Amino acid sequence: MAKPTLLMTRPPAASERFVAALPAVLRDGLAVHHSPLLRIVPLTPRVEFGDARGIVFTSENGVATASGLTERRDLPVYCVGAWTTRKAREAGWQAVMLGENAAEMIAAMQADPPEGPLLHLRGRHGSADIAGALAPIGCELRVQVIYEQELLELDHRAQALLAGPGVVIAPLFSPRTAQQFVQSAPAREGSAGALRLAAISEAAARPLRAMKPEQLVIATRPTAGALADAVSRLAGMAQIP
Repeated sequence: MAKPTLLMTRPPAASERFVAALPAVLRDGLAVHHSPLLRIVPLTPRVEFGDARGIVFTSENGVATASGLTERRDLPVYCVGAWTTRKAREAGWQAVMLGENAAEMIAAMQADPPEGPLLHLRGRHGSADIAGALAPIGCELRVQVIYEQELLELDHRAQALLAGPGVVIAPLFSPRTAQQFVQSAPAREGSAGALRLAAISEAAARPLRAMKPEQLVIATRPTAGALADAVSRLAGMAQIP
């Protein structure tokens, strides 16, 4: 029996890290195909620090892009997630982690507001309004969009897998990439294959329901670790005769 395919749609480095973090017994039972739906494109030649007293990063893409735009490393940095924090420290920033997701960062800053104004270096597309959440407590957070998350189509191999007779498991990491996945995937009417999807949130799951997958699992928390647990559940289902 052919192995189920794990279809990864994140940018290459993030996809490879996600797969590497899966349990070895699970990885060995899957055929992995990478077809990124996003490409990171820098948008500005410099970081506009102004009078910022701290930096906010909510993704490793923000860290990587900003680190290539400036040599300054003198400001405190507040990060979402252990990986983003680790990459910021490796790039020389004085970084601390404030939660595993934006909601946890907001709660931490509301409980113990950092000295502002803060500068959030981020991509054009994002769902959490951190600045709006901090405004009522008098913590000013400014936003500079420093990169674009350019949408890509699924490659020919990914489309063939989705149209074929095998089992395809696909984790989707944001509402925007979930919508792009739906738009880029081939029509499934009459397909003998089984599509099993894992969504990082209810917002990401919403567009996926139009595909009528055999199974749709929503991560218990909006983190990569919880999404990996969802993939494990789907892989277990896929291996049942």
